[in-house]
Amino acid sequence: MEDAIVAMLNALSGAAAGNTDDLLLSPEQYNSALYQAAITIHNTAVKPITAIVLSIMFVIMLASSSTRVEGDRELGVRIIAATMFKCALVLVVAQNAVLILNAINSIATTIASTANSVDVGGTAGAGSQIGDAMRDDIADAGMVKQLGMLVILLIPFIVAEVGGMLATVLVFVRFLQLYMLSAFASLPLAFFGHEDTKQIGVGYLKRYATTALQGVMLIIAVKLYQALLGGWLGNSVHYDGNTDMWNFVISNFGSFLVAPAVLILLLFGSNSLAKAIVGEG
Repeated sequence: MEDAIVAMLNALSGAAAGNTDDLLLSPEQYNSALYQAAITIHNTAVKPITAIVLSIMFVIMLASSSTRVEGDRELGVRIIAATMFKCALVLVVAQNAVLILNAINSIATTIASTANSVDVGGTAGAGSQIGDAMRDDIADAGMVKQLGMLVILLIPFIVAEVGGMLATVLVFVRFLQLYMLSAFASLPLAFFGHEDTKQIGVGYLKRYATTALQGVMLIIAVKLYQALLGGWLGNSVHYDGNTDMWNFVISNFGSFLVAPAVLILLLFGSNSLAKAIVGEG
């Protein structure tokens, strides 16, 4: 029981918040098998449909341009030439859809790597190993007090563990969403050529950028959690060896509970914050 209490106190005063290091990886680096499966689906199932859609879109674009030509050959040539150039641009964009998505991934991973390297505190300090500092006093407290401390610390500890698991789950789901979106890379971009349908392509790119930037928001959420532990929690929770352990745990119950609760709220809000960045929120 002594070791369990020490481990709980160390976890509540430490900076563990799930494994987010995977957010520094590109989709291909995270799971090459899933990435290759998505690209294979795109190349074999989606690209033929994209080619059909492009053909229809180009015909519509040329037909629309031809209706504006009324006997003026020079103007007609200019309009048709501009339309053909637009068709060529749309074709190039659709052909390089995967490269465009990789560029978005590179931007997100670059920001995430930079944010992850920032030292915000919370990984060390006087308050980072409260359990170890209290080990001797915990051992001398007796079974009754140890049991009481275990019950009280169990709630914030479970909340902290849920926060860590939630971060891990969100990382996995985020990559799965990227793979699923990558499987349809070229199809939405084929609609860029026409004014009435280009919002399909814009919406798709916004959605992909939102999912990619969600990883950045998760990194920032964890960093803010670490700063909270190193700043507010580190300054407000101290054990000097003279305070009664029971009173210490009771008086700091709220402090132990607030930090992981804030982490969970930040993690849940990461997607809406990413949407706000790309103008979807």
